[in-house]
Amino acid sequence: MKKLLAIVFLLFVGVVSHAQSYPSDWSQYTSDLYFHDIESGINDEKIPESQFKNNLLEIARANLAKQIQVKVQEVSRMSKNVVNGNADIRYSSLRNLSTDVDMKFSQSKSYVDMASGKNFVIVYINKDQACRYYENELNMLLSQINNSITIADNYITTGFKSKAQTELNDALKFFDKSGDCFFWLNVYGMPDYSLQQYNEQFNKKEQIIKAKLGELEYGTTYCVVCTADNFGKSYLKLKNEVKGDLSASGCNFVDDPDSADYVIYIEASSREYNTVVTGNVTAYFSYVDAAVSIDKVATKQRIFEDEISVKGSHTLSFDEAGRDGYKKIRKEISAMLKENIKL
Repeated sequence: MKKLLAIVFLLFVGVVSHAQSYPSDWSQYTSDLYFHDIESGINDEKIPESQFKNNLLEIARANLAKQIQVKVQEVSRMSKNVVNGNADIRYSSLRNLSTDVDMKFSQSKSYVDMASGKNFVIVYINKDQACRYYENELNMLLSQINNSITIADNYITTGFKSKAQTELNDALKFFDKSGDCFFWLNVYGMPDYSLQQYNEQFNKKEQIIKAKLGELEYGTTYCVVCTADNFGKSYLKLKNEVKGDLSASGCNFVDDPDSADYVIYIEASSREYNTVVTGNVTAYFSYVDAAVSIDKVATKQRIFEDEISVKGSHTLSFDEAGRDGYKKIRKEISAMLKENIKL
C-alpha cells in the first residue's frame, strides 16, 4: 500500500512539474480572453534549435487554427440560422467565410527549461485586441457612409441629383464590407449588446440611403417651357419633339417648373425672308429664330443661354416655310441642349 501511494505521489509530482515547466506568466494566455495552444518537446534528434522551435511553432499554429476553425463554423451555422430566421444581425455568407481562418493577430513565445532540456512554445490570439481591430473597421465604415451621405446631400442641394445617386449607390458597398467585421467580432466574442448597437447603426444608415435613392429614382428632372409662334399660330410640335429627343438621352421631365431641377426655356418665332420665282414655281423662305436658356432651380442661376436662327423653305407659303424651319431648328435646339444639360 505504501509503495502504491509512493508511485501515485511521484506521478502527481511529475504532472505538477510538467504543468509548471513553462513560465508562469503564460498562464494569462490560457484564460478565456485568448485563443491559445502550447506545444513542447525535447530535441532528441539534435536538429538545429531554431528549426526545432519552428517545428513546434508550426504545430501550435496549426492547432490554434483548428480551434478558430471550429468557432468559425459554429458562427457560420448560427449566421445561416439568423438569416433564415429573418433576424437583423448582418453577417457575411457561410460560403465566403466558413473555410477561412483569421490568423493575422496570432503572436508567439518560446521557452527552454534548462533543467529538463524541454522546449515550450505558445501561440495565442488576444480576443480583445482582435475585437478592437474589427470595431475600428466598423467605425471607419460608418465614417465613410456618413461622408457619402453628406456629399450626396450637397449634390442634391446644388441640383446634381445624378451625382448624388452615384455617390449613394457607391456607399452601399460599405454595408457589404461590414458583414466581414460583424462575423469576426462574433468569432472573437464581442458581447451581443455591442454587436446589436453597431447593427442598429448600420441598419439606420442603410435605410437613410435607400430612402434617398428612392426619392432620386428618376434622377435629375427638367421642365420645358416653350413658346413657339409660326405667323400667329402656336407650333406645339416643337416642345414635344425636343422633349422626345432629350428623353432618348435619359432626361426625365416634370410639368411644374418649381418641382424641377432645371427649367429649359425656348422662345421661338418665324419671320418672312423672301421669295424666289423660277418659271411658274415660287419658293417661299422664312426664318425661325429661337432663344434657348437653362436655369438651375436650386440656385436660381442661369447656366446656359444662346440664340439660333434657321431658314426654312416651301413652295406653298411663308407659313409652310416656317414649318420647315421649325423642323430644322428642332434638331439644332436638341443638339444644343444635349451639350449643356446636366444628365
